[in-house]
Amino acid sequence: MSRWSLALFAAFALLPLLEGGYALRLAMEVVAWGLAATALAFLYRTTGLVSLGHAAFFGGGAYALALLAKAFGAWAYPAAVPLALLLGFGAAFFLGFLGLRSHGIFFLMLTLAFAQLVYVLVKQGFPQVTGGDDGLPGIPRPLGLEGELPYYLVGLGLLVGVLLLYRAFLASPLGLVMDALRQNEVRLGVLGYDVRRLKLLASGVSGALAALGGVYLAGYRGFVHPHDLSWATSGLLLVMAVVGGMRP
Repeated sequence: MSRWSLALFAAFALLPLLEGGYALRLAMEVVAWGLAATALAFLYRTTGLVSLGHAAFFGGGAYALALLAKAFGAWAYPAAVPLALLLGFGAAFFLGFLGLRSHGIFFLMLTLAFAQLVYVLVKQGFPQVTGGDDGLPGIPRPLGLEGELPYYLVGLGLLVGVLLLYRAFLASPLGLVMDALRQNEVRLGVLGYDVRRLKLLASGVSGALAALGGVYLAGYRGFVHPHDLSWATSGLLLVMAVVGGMRP
């Protein structure tokens, strides 16, 4: 990352602290969506796969938090957040297993179909639990983070930490192996690496990271809606990842 990029990032990160109000609320949206877009970039950077189904993990994490926080209050966060991440990891791992032999447009359509299935189930399958078209309002924020400023600072720290870990991972031995996986998985398999396991691991981590973005968004907004699971959300995440520099 260049000095200009760092300066621009710092300016956007500090501006909400000075302006407050709308700028602060917008910054929290950026943090949530930024986490989920990074999940997509990670998946592509490590496997070469492009997903149109990450709304399932993004919205799924948000709904998992909403259900637990509404049932048990703000005290549920220490358990709800790890469970939401585990749900995102497990769902993405399962989807990755289904698509192990899929590439390109075939994997893209598989992920889209999976996300739409989750969307329909949440919206129409169990409305008494998920709130149906109305979603789930009244989600409390974590204890001690009720104010917008502390909640933003925690989110900013999360985003910066994730980006730093992402860059460090790409430069690590495992990251270099994953880069080789993206370039030529057949050759990597011939060298003795377990390609299936690597792809499933990358898929699961990507799903957990997308769920983290959904958790943060749900806590900030105080409600979740089926739109968070829709194909439009998946498409928006993909656009954000591309604009943000998703590339080999």
